[in-house]
Amino acid sequence: MIRRLEEIYIRKHKEEFLLRKQKWDEEFYECIQDIAKHPVVLRMKLYPHHGNTNCYQHCLHVSYYNYVWCRFFHLDAKSAARGGMLHDLFLYDWREHSKKTGDRLHAITHPITAYRNACKYFHLNKVEKEVITKHMWPVSVIPPRYPETYVICLTDKYCGSREIMDHYAKVLQNKYWGKPFGF
Repeated sequence: MIRRLEEIYIRKHKEEFLLRKQKWDEEFYECIQDIAKHPVVLRMKLYPHHGNTNCYQHCLHVSYYNYVWCRFFHLDAKSAARGGMLHDLFLYDWREHSKKTGDRLHAITHPITAYRNACKYFHLNKVEKEVITKHMWPVSVIPPRYPETYVICLTDKYCGSREIMDHYAKVLQNKYWGKPFGF
């Protein structure tokens, strides 16, 4: 009897969770729709980022997780999502950047470049500005002021790490298990 009640409870809450997720996904896309379709932002698809991920995909992942976590904690999820979509709007291949410009401090300088680019094309509020400029904290020295910025610091590192691990998992799989013996 208790087991049956547990199954009913889990099934009921699973449906609630899936409905909430669907609603949040729709609201998330509404928040970033104008940014995600902007021609300058779409150019981020041309630049590789972590592993096999391009800059646009990475920003979309970070933006989504920002939205979900900020929504969960009752923070400004819209600003966190919009800032997350623009946080790496530096518009160059960072792997080649230091060879061309001599700037070897991409990790420190790219938030300012992304901020300048974002300001050219979008009106940003104070949370979005800080999310973009301080997303590399603690590499950037000045700590964040808003809780949404702490969230992007974590989601950016999580997404970047996940994208790199996915890349190397595929490399190892192809190297050791993906090819027949003798090749």
